[in-house]
Amino acid sequence: MIGAAVKNRKIIFFFLMVIFIGGIVSYIMLPKQEAPDINPPVVRITAIYPGASQEDVNGFVTEKIEDRLMNLKGYDYSNAYVYNNVTTIICFMKYGEDPEQSFNEVRREMTQLQEELPEEVLTIQVDTDLTETAGIIIALTGEAYDYDALGFYGERIVKSLKEVPGITKFEMDGDVGSEVRITVDHAALNRLDISYSELLQLLQAQNLEIPSGDLDVGGEAVPLQIKGSFSSLEDIENIVISVSQDNYSVLKLKDIATVSYEEEEASTVFLRNGQKTILLTGYFEDNKNVLSVGKDVRAAIEEVKLTLPDDLSFEEVIFQPEEVQNAIDGFAMNLLMGIVLVIIVVFVGMGFRNAIIVSMAIPSSIVATLLMMPFFDIKVHVISITAFIVALGMLVDNAIVVSDAIQNKLDDGMDKLEACVQGTKEVIISILSSTLTTVAAFSPLMMLNSLAGDYVKALPQVVVISLAASFFFAFLVTPSLAFVFFKPGKHRGKSKEKTVMQQLLEKAIQHKFIAFGSGLLIIGLLGSSFLLLNIIFFPKADKTLMYIDVVAEKNIDTAFTKGITDQIEDLLDLEEGVLNYTTAIGGSIPKYYDTLPISAEIPENAQILLEVNLEATGYKKNTDYGQYLQQKIDAVLEGGEATVKELEYAEPIGAPINIRITGEDEAQLFAISDDLELLLNGVPGSTNVRTDYGPYVYEYQVDLEEQSLGHYGLMKYDVLNEVSIALRGRTAGTFRKDGSEYDILLEGDLETSDDVENLMIKSSLSGNKHLLKDLGHISLIKSRPSINKYDGKIAITLMSDLEKGYDSGTVERAFKEAVKEVNLGSVDLIYDGESSKIGTYFGNLGITAAFAVIAIFSILLVQFKNYRQSLIILLSLPLSAAGAIFGLFVMDQPISFTAMLGIISLIGIVVNNAIVLMDYINMERSEGLGVDDAAINASVARFRPIILSTVTTVIGLLPLMFSNSELFKPMSVALVFGLLISTFLTLVFIPLTYSVVFHTTEN
Repeated sequence: MIGAAVKNRKIIFFFLMVIFIGGIVSYIMLPKQEAPDINPPVVRITAIYPGASQEDVNGFVTEKIEDRLMNLKGYDYSNAYVYNNVTTIICFMKYGEDPEQSFNEVRREMTQLQEELPEEVLTIQVDTDLTETAGIIIALTGEAYDYDALGFYGERIVKSLKEVPGITKFEMDGDVGSEVRITVDHAALNRLDISYSELLQLLQAQNLEIPSGDLDVGGEAVPLQIKGSFSSLEDIENIVISVSQDNYSVLKLKDIATVSYEEEEASTVFLRNGQKTILLTGYFEDNKNVLSVGKDVRAAIEEVKLTLPDDLSFEEVIFQPEEVQNAIDGFAMNLLMGIVLVIIVVFVGMGFRNAIIVSMAIPSSIVATLLMMPFFDIKVHVISITAFIVALGMLVDNAIVVSDAIQNKLDDGMDKLEACVQGTKEVIISILSSTLTTVAAFSPLMMLNSLAGDYVKALPQVVVISLAASFFFAFLVTPSLAFVFFKPGKHRGKSKEKTVMQQLLEKAIQHKFIAFGSGLLIIGLLGSSFLLLNIIFFPKADKTLMYIDVVAEKNIDTAFTKGITDQIEDLLDLEEGVLNYTTAIGGSIPKYYDTLPISAEIPENAQILLEVNLEATGYKKNTDYGQYLQQKIDAVLEGGEATVKELEYAEPIGAPINIRITGEDEAQLFAISDDLELLLNGVPGSTNVRTDYGPYVYEYQVDLEEQSLGHYGLMKYDVLNEVSIALRGRTAGTFRKDGSEYDILLEGDLETSDDVENLMIKSSLSGNKHLLKDLGHISLIKSRPSINKYDGKIAITLMSDLEKGYDSGTVERAFKEAVKEVNLGSVDLIYDGESSKIGTYFGNLGITAAFAVIAIFSILLVQFKNYRQSLIILLSLPLSAAGAIFGLFVMDQPISFTAMLGIISLIGIVVNNAIVLMDYINMERSEGLGVDDAAINASVARFRPIILSTVTTVIGLLPLMFSNSELFKPMSVALVFGLLISTFLTLVFIPLTYSVVFHTTEN
């Protein structure tokens, strides 16, 4: 096959050209995005039970929903938040199950459950689009515009932008429309023989259209229309609600109520730098190039701007195409620098002709990989580009070995064709084995069944594909190119001078057992630096965005919560490091980043998105600036809590310390949670300690007396319905004008508890009206703002952030030690923070590493057919791991998920050097040399290719190692130091170990 390839080299070159063209076209067509798609199977269920207390909502709705969910096959766990009138349940399904099937099961169960719930419970809402991430968020603001006007223009803009190819949808968030509000004077209504319910029915009866029929005019049917709906506010005001039986005077609605246009009470409102704004939120189609779509969106915006008032402002809150472009440009520059550095090293080490041929392996393997990426659904993003950087130095290894073997044959005077064929055949098994061992190390990483595993999945995929491409390039293209360009050179004789490495190895073999013990000691010392390293799950995202989660102490309305966010905004206005901020009151900003946690849309919640410029702050990292902002906010904030947060990679953990406190006795639960909060506050390294429960709130409670209701002929429905309309309001129909529709809301003007006590309730049975205070007792009670649950049990979540220099494992262990002194009674603690994820995911990586080692050992056993030699080669693994850990310590990098990926990646890379060494030792032994001489000769003879292979891999990683990538810097550090230290030790320790193991053999 090799001979045929060389003889038909023109065909090989043609296909190589085709691959180049195909790879370039593939790169242009491949979808480009900032990060991989991750889709956690999560669903949000919302049920509204109007007028019900927390306890009733929990007992009659939440518990029944939880019971149904827990019986589902794909159920994992759930978080429930129960408030007066409403419950929200966030249900997480098992990862790896078919999400669509799980979602359909949830929908089916909720539909069936609806019939078992109280009649007053509104239709259960099931939201499964929680993982959908916005690619574009534009803030539309204008000082002279209210929400209604902004919404009017926003609709026009959305209509234009949703037509852009590549956009699935464009939505308008935060548009607060107007409504016709009828506010009744409750004192005046009390004096009349009419109730809120009857007034509601009267409004509905006066605002309707009923087909009247046709008139026969001259044999033709002419429709007759009677205008029945309201055409102006005056029509509503002049509704007759009563006629005097004495003087026939009429009482109109305007005599007891005011009718006006008002802004609706929206669930979530938005502000941009303190000004009213609406957000135009766009979503990209899958498998589209967001860069080109982004250009089309900007062009469409510029076009639609020409039709809008000049004082309207468009600001890009999120524009993913620009983020993608910056991320790809940064990593592509690192890749380009790596390619240049590797080529320089190859030129220095091999000479001009050979270096050109070997260097061709880099672009050839990269374009071949780009050509294959669509078949594996791999997109262009930071993970796939990083994979190219990781593989960069390895791509030339096989070509180096093949070209070196061919050149040696030519130098020995062999015919060029025969040299190309024989040289390649001589090393084909060796490079195949080396490629397979590296592939064996990376392949198990593709099978991590988790969010984090899916996030980094493209890295092992790209490395494996590119290594396979480099292997085929090495044994098909390299000999073909060598036949054209290589020339015999001067015979390279062995230098008579001993290198430092040779002298060191000879000394070690003379005192082999002492040297072997010293080697083990060195490995142990290097590896012991592990004890000095911080351990984290994933680093925070190095972005120019941060956000603040705000929770008001009282779940009243968005106006109260706005008072809390106003305090924070006043502080942010003075911060030079904050460029812009966008505030959501009553919920959160539309999801703009994959790993953002899901929050409930309730009045007490708010979120502020910050665009920061660290250069103006004096801080180098978001973490430090975030801690500074947290301290400033904590010093001034009243009426709520605010937590400054950074965006996270892969899978969100929220607070690094996360402890769920569960139990049946609610009083004991809260008492112990208070004690544990104080305890965690005292643990060194913990900061910003908090729980997900606010302080007690006070609310009025009406206890209706059955005897009084029966005496006055009233039903509970009469009371609940009247109070609900008077306080919450009720939609009485739709008002249509100028092509727009407005809800008509009927409400009372009750403000105080006295107003409620003196509200007259009309009996639907007797028609008489009675004061509410005569029907029951009204009292002020203390209660929690919500009932929070985890997996069906009432739970309090105790959370803490970390001070600089501490890791979650250290703080959590200290807390567990302190908790031993606390009598928990029947309360259970569930540790669900960063340390738990580290244990789970790092454990999975450990299993992955074990599979990789077994696969590599199997390959070695097939090649060498010797257990002892295969085990000696595996000694390079602890050498590399120790070097990697020592490198993380030297470079002040934590052990993270990606650092562990680097250490596992080393498994397949470093054994290649040991394979080359062992192969040469066996060759020397077959020629009759003794154990020690063969070991020394192998180290000397393979020094150059091993060093060259290591240097090219290390050089390719240097740009990434010295970059600002918080995600991949630990991985590149682990790879670089692991390779450097293991290579040095391999050239000495592996031959030494061989000498120790086989020291009794003389021949």
